[in-house]
Amino acid sequence: MKGTDVVVRQADDLLTTTVDGDLLGMSIERGVCYGFNAVATRSWELMAEPQSIDSLCARLIAEFDVSEHDCREQMEAFVGELEREGLIRVHGSR
Repeated sequence: MKGTDVVVRQADDLLTTTVDGDLLGMSIERGVCYGFNAVATRSWELMAEPQSIDSLCARLIAEFDVSEHDCREQMEAFVGELEREGLIRVHGSR
């Protein structure tokens, strides 16, 4: 996945709430609940607006103690999971 070419944005059908800094989400359409840790919660918040992988990682590196390599690797995996679950819209080349 190329960080500069791929833009991600939240899909509209996940109901969410935050409890103690962690996001809990439910897809009524799928009948599935999701739990996100603090970093995943922040990533989700940033995806409210279209974001590239590069811009997401830049923000997360500034806010959390994570290397660029680890952030990119984990963000690409997270985006892949969210896409498979239908929780985000992905635009751009891979």
